Amino acid sequence: MKQSRVNTIVAGLVIIAAGIGLFLDSLKLIHFSIFMLWPFLFFYFGMRLWTANRRIFGGVLLGLGAVFALDEWLHVDAFDLIFPLLFIYLGYRLIRYRNGERGKSLPKDFGQTEQQTEQQTEQPSFGSFPPINRKASDEWQGPIFRQAETRSTFIGDFHLTSGRFELTNLHIWHGIGDVVIDLSRALIPEEETLLIVKGWVGDLTIYVPVDLPVSVNASVTIGDLEVFGHRQGGLNRQVMMRSEHFDTAPRKVKLILSLHVGDIDVKYI
Repeated sequence: MKQSRVNTIVAGLVIIAAGIGLFLDSLKLIHFSIFMLWPFLFFYFGMRLWTANRRIFGGVLLGLGAVFALDEWLHVDAFDLIFPLLFIYLGYRLIRYRNGERGKSLPKDFGQTEQQTEQQTEQPSFGSFPPINRKASDEWQGPIFRQAETRSTFIGDFHLTSGRFELTNLHIWHGIGDVVIDLSRALIPEEETLLIVKGWVGDLTIYVPVDLPVSVNASVTIGDLEVFGHRQGGLNRQVMMRSEHFDTAPRKVKLILSLHVGDIDVKYI
């Protein structure tokens, strides 16, 4: 995420928090002062260091900001939460490890000839989309990466733009950062494939081949939303679109995209 984008997001969050605090204070529901927002300074400088690839110092500042915010806003001693959160984390890691062991299987193309594999990975065109002519020299000769069914990260960028990967039903949860996915690099099966991307803060960009039928359901709470040239901006925006022959196409992708703060951009490539 760019530094200018970090500055804008943090400034917007501070203004929103100040407005909510002043509103609740005017209703005599809570006691609020502008000076109570000082933990945002740790979040701001922590995010700047994190996006500058200084992850250690940035993570320390973000952690301190969370500790001070809990103490200042909720009067919760964050150090008392360390051991309960540690047990929750260890249990989660254990469950995820077991599920990963159980889900291991042989590749789908195991035992097939090279000719059979190439026939399965051909990408036909549908509907009124013009076909894309690719030369034999443009075909990817490297390894094919198969994406897991779920992916979750709290802070950082997620890019799926290089190399070939097999797209299965995929659910991505992203806390803070940018997500970029290029579907022209994907091997898509002859069925409806579901791609769900949800996040808190950041930018989300999806590149779609012009010959791939897609259905898009995109929503953003605060930010801009653009789907194939249809642009909206403001609060609580949503766009729902689908290709002309989506229902009858054998190979298609259903996109469900959601962000709280940031920009969503779905474009043809």
